[in-house]
Parts: sequence; C-alpha cells; structure tokens
Amino acid sequence: MDKILFLLSEGIKNLWRHKLTVFAAVFSIFLSLSTIGVLFIAEQNTHKLIEYMRTKYKIEVFFQNDVTDVAAEQYVEQIKKIPGVYSTTLISKDETLKIYKSVIGEDLTQFLDYNPLPISCVVNVNRRHEGLLKIMTIIKNIENIDGVDSIRHQGRLINQIETFYAKGLLGLSAVAFAIIFVTVLIISNTIKLTIYSNKDLIKALRLIGATNTFIRLPFILEGIFQGIIGAIIASFFLYGAVYGANELLNQFTIYSINVNWLFLSWIFLIAFIISLIGSNRAISKFLK
Repeated sequence: MDKILFLLSEGIKNLWRHKLTVFAAVFSIFLSLSTIGVLFIAEQNTHKLIEYMRTKYKIEVFFQNDVTDVAAEQYVEQIKKIPGVYSTTLISKDETLKIYKSVIGEDLTQFLDYNPLPISCVVNVNRRHEGLLKIMTIIKNIENIDGVDSIRHQGRLINQIETFYAKGLLGLSAVAFAIIFVTVLIISNTIKLTIYSNKDLIKALRLIGATNTFIRLPFILEGIFQGIIGAIIASFFLYGAVYGANELLNQFTIYSINVNWLFLSWIFLIAFIISLIGSNRAISKFLK
C-alpha cells in the first residue's frame, strides 16, 4: 500500500514540479482530443445526413407491357431479395393510369381501347446500409430480372454522393490518426524532460535495488494524469460548443447537432492509450 501511495504521489508531484511543460502537454492533448471529438461529432451528423438522403433515393422499375399482375408480384419478390433493397411498392396499371391523369390531366383510355401504361415498381434502398452503398450493383441486379423493361434512376448522382461520403470518412480517419501520432510525440517529449530532471533520483533508486517497473510507474502515471486532465477539459469544451451551436442554430433554423455523448468514453480511452504509449516510449529510451 505504501508503494502505491508513493508512486501516486510521485506522479502528482511530477505534474506540479514541471508546471510549464505539463501545461503545454495538457493543452496539446486538449486541442488534439477536441479535434478528434469534433471529427466524431461530424461523422455522427454526416451519417445521419446520408441516411436521410438515402430515404430520397428512388429507383423506378417499369415492367414489360405483357407482364401480368401475378408475374409482376413475383418479380417484385425477387427485387426485395437484392442486397441493399429496403422496400418495394408495386404500382398496377390502374394506379399508373390514375397517376398519369393527376399529373398530365388526360385520360388515355378516351383515345385508346386499352391501358398502354405498364406495371411499375418503386424501390427504396436500405438507409442504414454500412459503408458505401453500391447503387449501380442494385440497378444491374434489377435489370437481370425477367420482365423488366426499363429503369429510371439517378445512379450517377447517388454514386457520387456515396463515394464522396466514403472518401470523407477515410479523410477524417487519416486526420484523427495523424493527430493521435503528434499527441503521442508531445507526451513523450514532456515525460523525457521530467525524466532528465529526475535522473539523480533514478540513479539513487537503482542503487538501492529498485526495479525498472518501480522506476517507470511514476512517469507512466504522470503521462496518464496529463491525458485524463486533457480529456476532462476537452469533454467540457465539446459539450459547451455543441450546446452553444445548437442555441444559435435554433434561432435561425429547425436543425440541430445531434450527438451521442457516449463517444466521450472513447475520448477518455484514446487519452489513456496515447498517454500510456507516449510515456512508455520516453521511459524505454531513457532506461536502455
């Protein structure tokens, strides 16, 4: 118990002894974690936006004129089984004629003895599809179904939106990893300064038989404390920033930033891991 208290006290004392360098490290960690938090929030809200846009994707399928209602229902069942398809709505010849009348204002049956409009189907894609939604693959699978005459879609536009979204996520991930790498270096350099200022104490501990683990722990704890303090400040900042932004948005629009605050647990986990890696990196080089 005495050893644990000694190690904890040394870790805290190191923070106090090197206030300037610790402040610089904590501030850097705060900036890094805040940036990562903003990326988390952006990803959450971008994902919500892409899900909303997917509800607007419509694929209109027109069957051949000689296809009966029974056959069309069978074809629609095949379409439902295509990966990425969420729902289908079958539109009979009579319903198509009603839609034509409401839009065009004319009744084709006044001029013809039959209804020339085909049976059709509206296909909705799965808005919760993970990753890139390959809309052209869905369209090709529909085209391969017997009885399909033509398809009306915005495949190119949808493909561009999905590709842009996927590249955006990749870019955000790359930025996040770069920030984490820089933060590890900052923590490592801060711990190095602490180690150099305590080199006489380290030599004395070695002379009395202290193990490397015992010597390491105060510096590791110092790095972890820095990470936790930075994570706490970043969490308050992110909460305040989102609250303030929503207050401003509510005055002008109906939109707001939606956040699942459980992501803050990831912020603390990231802080713990990068602090552990950074401090270990510094100590390992010194104790070789």
